[in-house]
Amino acid sequence: MKKYTNVFTPVKIGTKTAKNRIEVAPAAPFLSGRDGGMNLEYAAYLNNLAKSGAGIVEIGVSNVNTTPTGSPILCVGNPMLAADLSDAAEIIHKHGALASIELVHSKYMRMPAEAVANETSADEIREIIGLFANAAQNCLRAGFDMIMIHGGHGNVPAMFFSERFNRRTDQYGGSFENRCRFGIELLSAVREKVGERLAVEYRISADEMLDGYTHIEETLEYARKIECLIDMIHVSRGLLERRECLPYLNAPAYFPRAINLEYAKRFKRELRVPVAVVGAFDLDLAEEALRNGDVDVVAMMRTVLADTDCVSNAYRGKEHLTRPCVRCNTCIGRTHSKFIRVRCAVNPRLGRELWNPPVIPASSPKKVIVAGGGPAGLEAARTASKKGHKVLLLEKSGELGGMLRYAAAPSFKYDMKKYLDWSIRTAESDSNIEIRLNTSATPELVAAEKPDALFVAIGSEPVIPQFSASGTGKVVWAGDVDIGNAETGQRVVIAGAGFTGLETALELAYKGRSVTVIDMITEDLIGSDGIEISMIGLMQLLKENNVAFRCEVRLEDVNADGAVIRNKDGSVETISCDTVVLSLGAKRNEAEVAQFEHLAETVKVIGDCSLERGGTLYNAVRTAFDNVMEYLP
Repeated sequence: MKKYTNVFTPVKIGTKTAKNRIEVAPAAPFLSGRDGGMNLEYAAYLNNLAKSGAGIVEIGVSNVNTTPTGSPILCVGNPMLAADLSDAAEIIHKHGALASIELVHSKYMRMPAEAVANETSADEIREIIGLFANAAQNCLRAGFDMIMIHGGHGNVPAMFFSERFNRRTDQYGGSFENRCRFGIELLSAVREKVGERLAVEYRISADEMLDGYTHIEETLEYARKIECLIDMIHVSRGLLERRECLPYLNAPAYFPRAINLEYAKRFKRELRVPVAVVGAFDLDLAEEALRNGDVDVVAMMRTVLADTDCVSNAYRGKEHLTRPCVRCNTCIGRTHSKFIRVRCAVNPRLGRELWNPPVIPASSPKKVIVAGGGPAGLEAARTASKKGHKVLLLEKSGELGGMLRYAAAPSFKYDMKKYLDWSIRTAESDSNIEIRLNTSATPELVAAEKPDALFVAIGSEPVIPQFSASGTGKVVWAGDVDIGNAETGQRVVIAGAGFTGLETALELAYKGRSVTVIDMITEDLIGSDGIEISMIGLMQLLKENNVAFRCEVRLEDVNADGAVIRNKDGSVETISCDTVVLSLGAKRNEAEVAQFEHLAETVKVIGDCSLERGGTLYNAVRTAFDNVMEYLP
């Protein structure tokens, strides 16, 4: 706790007091029932969020309408679901946090902003405002302490406030005062229903980032108008409806952390109500922002999802145990892009809390061998150890980490490097895990150890075809470039437009290289093997750094002149370059995997060498955890 003195200072929000200044930011996990109610799966997920130790726990994207949408989000407008809301508040309260909930109108979230702002009648406006007010009252009756009105990211209040969209000629359009009217009337109606008994937080996009949209000076003026009606303002940025803004709502690993802090500082200087900020924070950045007086509360979601004990670990002075978030956006990519249930690349329990029973150390420990010290092997070893078993981890190289060492090497992948360090450190410090480096897991060695269970995590091998210039330094593998084992010339062609090749391209572009990426796929499929929100941001950075693309071409050869490609029309040309970097994927060594069959009573293949689609940290961690939990008593 000493390290985080400011984080663990209580804060008053309206008439409520939070035990500390960390807020679990709102996000929809898509775990609730299709009827808009809460089920056991959602309850278990929510319990873990509240157990994090945060002072405020916010339930995200909750619909104010009276009828469910069929989407798995809570329907707070329906009084018949009062019991579900009450249970949600009780779950949060049992861990000493303030219970809060984000209110939206899901129908209008899915409609074009211009249509909502201009085609909604005055009667419909009054109906929308009434729905928010009634939903707030339902939350009060259910025992919530706070609500958040989502007025940012292009949601309903922002649609009416936007001069770009709002072309109305009545009292809700035209002048600045008229465009403020919807938000003011909505907040006034909420206050009329709940008074000071609920703290009201208002989420706002400080800047919508695009030409012709709302920018910070006008946003601040609007904030001053509504300040008397709210207890805290929550500063974000961007728009949901514009694809190019999405990475700024959930900053991927390629973007800086604490991306909204400079905006939040302005609100802190110019408003009297407490200011919360969101945008890729961890506990260290939160402490710094609070110590400097930049904000009053720091909201975070992905940090909590990656390790739902993160805040309580910090309180106990055990922050070194906290599993770092790698900002891959697996979580938000599933829920906001695919509308499927939340998962986390590094926390295999998240969203699946009821899938496995709590870990109870085995009464009769078994001998377990893990072949391979990459991310899958390390996860398997840790999980087996937690179940009370003795683990021997065999790694053929002189260091742990496997392919994750390459993934963590680029300068902008510091989040992945933190996870890699954590993964290695926690395995090395575990008294149940014996690690042997420079030791190949041969069938003879494994058989001699007589394990009860064997988890094969030997990874995969990069695809590296032979070309005319192979062996000359003209052709190199992307992984060797990433970790500095191979150098490139000034003019570089990267073969392979998957996310690995694109990350290598960005790192080389940052180093001043002239980079062209080639692939057989069409341009619209570039980065399709990655997570959409993160890939949007990566592509933006590649274009800003002048990385060129040649699509629908096949790499035929690499010679002394450069990359020989065959175009879609069958013609052949050479792209002159100094170096060709190969990023053509990886393959499973089936023969090597097969030699481990029948060497133990339980033999399971995990990670990149499994039959599942490999190449991601999510796959490595999940297959390791699932197989150990399922097949090792």
